[in-house]
Amino acid sequence: MSVGLARIFRIASNGAWLVSNIVNAILPEGELPCPTWAPGRLLKSRERMQMMVGVPRKTLSLCPDCNREAAEAVIRGDASVADFKDRPGIIKAEILEEAGRILIRKGCERHGPFEDVLSNHPAFFRKMERLAFGRDFECVNDRDVHNHGVNGIRVGRGTYLIVDMTNRCNMVCAPCYMDANATAYVHELGLEDVEALFKRAVSFKPQREINVLFSGGEATLSPILFDAMRHAKSMGFHRIHIATNGIRFAQSKDFAFQARAAGLHAVYLQFDGVSEEKNKHRGIGNYMDVKRLALENIAAAGMRTSLQVSVVHGLNHDGLGDIVRFVTENVDKIHGVIFQPVMFSGRDEGITDDERYSRRYPVSQIAYDLQEQTSIDWQPMRDWFPVSAYGIFAHLCDVLWADAKVGSLFNDIHPNHGIFSPLLVNADTKQVIPVAAFFNVEQFMRDVVEITDSARPPAITKALVSLSVLRNFDPSSAPSGFGIRHLRGLLKDCFYRISGSGENWSECAYSYDGRWKIVMANAMWFQDLYTYDLSTMSDSSTPVATQEGEISFSAYNSIPGIKSMPKGGK
Repeated sequence: MSVGLARIFRIASNGAWLVSNIVNAILPEGELPCPTWAPGRLLKSRERMQMMVGVPRKTLSLCPDCNREAAEAVIRGDASVADFKDRPGIIKAEILEEAGRILIRKGCERHGPFEDVLSNHPAFFRKMERLAFGRDFECVNDRDVHNHGVNGIRVGRGTYLIVDMTNRCNMVCAPCYMDANATAYVHELGLEDVEALFKRAVSFKPQREINVLFSGGEATLSPILFDAMRHAKSMGFHRIHIATNGIRFAQSKDFAFQARAAGLHAVYLQFDGVSEEKNKHRGIGNYMDVKRLALENIAAAGMRTSLQVSVVHGLNHDGLGDIVRFVTENVDKIHGVIFQPVMFSGRDEGITDDERYSRRYPVSQIAYDLQEQTSIDWQPMRDWFPVSAYGIFAHLCDVLWADAKVGSLFNDIHPNHGIFSPLLVNADTKQVIPVAAFFNVEQFMRDVVEITDSARPPAITKALVSLSVLRNFDPSSAPSGFGIRHLRGLLKDCFYRISGSGENWSECAYSYDGRWKIVMANAMWFQDLYTYDLSTMSDSSTPVATQEGEISFSAYNSIPGIKSMPKGGK
């Protein structure tokens, strides 16, 4: 499309939007529906509990030393689990800006001060907080699921239900949040345990779509893995994933086919970098060859992979651009990448202050390092958004399909801990461009919130969303050959991944076969005892399903001893 036609296109679509917006504003707001899966009527933006944001702000945290002492007292039998739940070492903390950084600073009367860095980019930090969508519904009928005291989940369903099948692993390396193979005991779920976890998972509201992530240790070592997958699918969970180092998938193509037949949708593959140098700390000489073979076998079985990258400053932070290039070059096999700045837990539980300062890698740094390490016109302040913005589009799906048996996949992770950037990739030429370079994502988000708050009938809501898509698309900035019909196709695919359900969900989710692909670059920063913010614990996007209920991934992995505390303790 020529520059002149593109300008006319945008003026016309903006004009149509303004006219419809004026009419919509004159009419009184409608009421949102009350779906059966929800504890009440769908929430408008002003009705949602807002996340704790702003700098400076006061919050509560944990003293790392008091917390360890409290956990050890339970393990010795000197205190009860109930004591630990209510008194895990809470101290006051402040989040502030100082010398061009966002810090968390706290002090304990017994153990002194603690300080850590949350961001090296205050403007970026504030933008993520400004764009955060509000929280989901408060949970109801969840007493037996979220009974974990001050660390308990109180809001939402989460987006990934993590099921740790075993603490065994076929490697011994770091970083490892589980500290696999280092304990004196083996903890492994039986099928009855798995059945109980999934029964509990559907026992409370809101009942939303959720990804099941079988993990460990190394989940592929579980003798009941395929049975667990089949059971999850029989319970109505269709988004079934596994987190793995890839060794079993590389060893056997048949293993990949068996997993697919059991219900597996996709794989999260642990990945440190594209060279042997970036992988040598794992202790396997040909580890990159293992990754490539695993990718081939997973793809042959009809599945795609997301790379899961633990980022450690001084180890692999300078190779993130190479990872993105690897993803885009293999876009037929790889769906996206999740960068996870290291949390100091598990094998890193006893880290010294000097080591922690030198290895710490705040989540915002990813956006700036990728800008420097790639040739993509990747602008941090334009192209990155809080992961909680996914909730805007989940809410839109809930409004449009109010008669669905379960709600859409809703992510309300705090903006300090989760960010994402959608990339458009040409599968033929490998051309890469951030979606926000030609589509005003931020304005589209505001439009959708405004549309859903007006609570119009589904047909009018769809029409208004279509107008918003038109006005936010800049064809003159889009890559050659990419038009509005391609954009609509990609949006349809993305919305299906958020809201779709049913027995054949996985097959349908893989059905989009255009040459233009969306690759999601996500960054998730789980909290450790040094960055712990209790105000964000009540809503977890990654609950861990344990025999004692569901608890946030950050609490489960960062609090020492929580995995080894007495089961069924009071």
